[in-house]
Amino acid sequence: MILVDSNILIDVIDDDPNWAEWSLSALEQAQREGIIAANTVVTAEVAPRFGNLQAYLDQLEELVIQSESITDEGAYMAGAAFRVYRARCGSDTVANSVLPDFLIGGHALSIGAAVLTRDPRFYRTYFPELTLITPETHP
Repeated sequence: MILVDSNILIDVIDDDPNWAEWSLSALEQAQREGIIAANTVVTAEVAPRFGNLQAYLDQLEELVIQSESITDEGAYMAGAAFRVYRARCGSDTVANSVLPDFLIGGHALSIGAAVLTRDPRFYRTYFPELTLITPETHP
């Protein structure tokens, strides 16, 4: 399974002039490799752009992307990685709540999925064993 990051869907939906072509091509390649899913964190970040949930779900269906709930194990892994992040960066300079990339990364790691993203910095730092599909790894 491949979990798709919010930035990929936003690129495609908004027809981003810099990233839409790469993101759509990466989605198509991922479809040939197996199941693609967007988890509930991505739903929270992207679905409101559509005005209603059903329009978002229809777009996922059109893109052949499943909706996937985050696992308890994935949420735990996200929290543990976020705790390391806060310790490294200092609690005065970082968010107080778990950031979306941590939840996506923890979920992916817990189910053995790769992450399709064009912004891998948190994933590489806090989930180094996670397989990433990025512009650098798949030009």
